[in-house]
Amino acid sequence: MDQKFIDSLCRRSGVPELFTTLTDRLSASELNSLLLEVYRVQTERISPAQLLAAYRQNRFAGPASVDALSFRRLELQCLNLAESLGFMPLELSPVSPLGTCSAIGTVHQHKVLSASRGTEVTADATNVMALESSLQRRQSGFPTTTLHLSCAHRHLRSQRFDLPGFTPHFGIFCLTSAGRDTGDFYFEKENLAHHIGLYYRLLSELLPKSTVKIVLKNLNQRPDDQRLSDTLARALRSIFPETPLETVQLPEDSQRYYRGLQFGMILETPGGSYPIIDGGFTNWTQQLCNNRKERFLGSGLGLEFLWKILNGQV
Repeated sequence: MDQKFIDSLCRRSGVPELFTTLTDRLSASELNSLLLEVYRVQTERISPAQLLAAYRQNRFAGPASVDALSFRRLELQCLNLAESLGFMPLELSPVSPLGTCSAIGTVHQHKVLSASRGTEVTADATNVMALESSLQRRQSGFPTTTLHLSCAHRHLRSQRFDLPGFTPHFGIFCLTSAGRDTGDFYFEKENLAHHIGLYYRLLSELLPKSTVKIVLKNLNQRPDDQRLSDTLARALRSIFPETPLETVQLPEDSQRYYRGLQFGMILETPGGSYPIIDGGFTNWTQQLCNNRKERFLGSGLGLEFLWKILNGQV
């Protein structure tokens, strides 16, 4: 939010220190209680006609443009395949703790729909799965066994995109793997191949006439990052010898979300080329557990976009 707007709002309210009072002088519970009462007073003034108008106008509130039954079947197909390959399915809450995306990642809080009671509407399930992975691994003493999780979740993000068919909420299929560094990039090699193999199998079953290209993106200039990229490229070429693989070098400041290496999978169909899968390694579980030996890989498939491809809507 623009600082000039905040300053102007404080002056017009007649309380010059309004912003610092709310952010610095009230505890989280006090601020929450205040906001709950503000919302109660505001909702008492809403008429049924105003509510219907708000439903029509609010871009966050409308239903998705997919057939509910066929979309659920696609979700189940993804989750069943993931479970058969060792990924435990989760049904996540529609909300997550306030700061889930911004405290451990680099997502600006303005891109997330913040809520009351210390929550936000879930904007990225992999962040929540990092929380769950950290909790489970801490409770079990950080075993060398990797914890694999999966979910199909409806995300909501508040930033606007000028893209045909884009809606603020959309379905995503996510995979995460959390484990221990055992040297020689073993965690990275094993689990990147595991994620890519699952997606490759899924897309081959759904779109047998399509092809898939793997893209590895080396995100930094440090020697270890280049070694990681080279090691993973060799491993993937060995495991998927007939799949096209491209490696690219990105500037260090190109993004702050993934660390070391990012990967993507591009779906090539008769109708077009679609970058439908994105993933990479992060340091989220290291931060959450205060443990530098922890490793985390997260990835996601644009499930709603895939449904539209399957149904000829793209």
